Amino acid sequence: RALEISGPFNVQFLAQEGTASSSRTVKVIECNLRASRTVPFVSKTLNVNFIELATRVMLGQDVKPSRVHLLDFDFIACKVPMFSFLRLSGADPKTGVEMQSTGEVACFGRDANEAFLKGMISAGLKLPKEPCGVLLSMGSQEDKAAMFPYLPLLVEMGYELFATSGTAAAIEAARLTSGGKVVKATPLNSAVTPKEPNASSAITNRTVRIVITTPSGRESGAATAGYFLRRRAMDGGAALVVDLRQACMLVDALY
Repeated sequence: RALEISGPFNVQFLAQEGTASSSRTVKVIECNLRASRTVPFVSKTLNVNFIELATRVMLGQDVKPSRVHLLDFDFIACKVPMFSFLRLSGADPKTGVEMQSTGEVACFGRDANEAFLKGMISAGLKLPKEPCGVLLSMGSQEDKAAMFPYLPLLVEMGYELFATSGTAAAIEAARLTSGGKVVKATPLNSAVTPKEPNASSAITNRTVRIVITTPSGRESGAATAGYFLRRRAMDGGAALVVDLRQACMLVDALY
């Protein structure tokens, strides 16, 4: 009403955390008079044709509000972006604040794990049907610590853990256990060194089929070890996950 808009509009917000946990600055960085790709997803999920309602509003017709009761739904809907990194030779397959997705898929499940897993697979994540080798390369110490609780779950499911040197050392120091045994990750040299065993060879010979890696700090150079690892995983057909929360959710969903 404040913007005097009749019909759909797309708003993008920028939220910046403050020094205190309770302080946050929220800004509007974009507002377009158009329907976003979220509209058909929400319409499908809630079984309400919002485009039809918006069209009637723009034509000046009387429209009755459609009441939606979220507690009436017995399923979870998940929307996952799709990227075209594989088609762009040399592109760095990591996400940032820029709009990089070239499409989206929507999936439904009985719970969040099922909906998430369906969405990731539909978006192109090539998950092996059986337990396989998982390579871990976590950038910051915070990322390493956040991933630790999920490693025993992977071992329990039968996955074999591999890690780049820094991550492997952190796992060893954490003394994680699964089934009464210490969780171990086979150390691999970085993807940019010819010294064996290295991450690139492990992906090429299919010893590793899932790569979980988060960037270190603000790395942006195309020649970084992180870039080569991400690109090698993409070109080698491995399942690549570059977001920490996504990686944790993936392990939960598989478990």
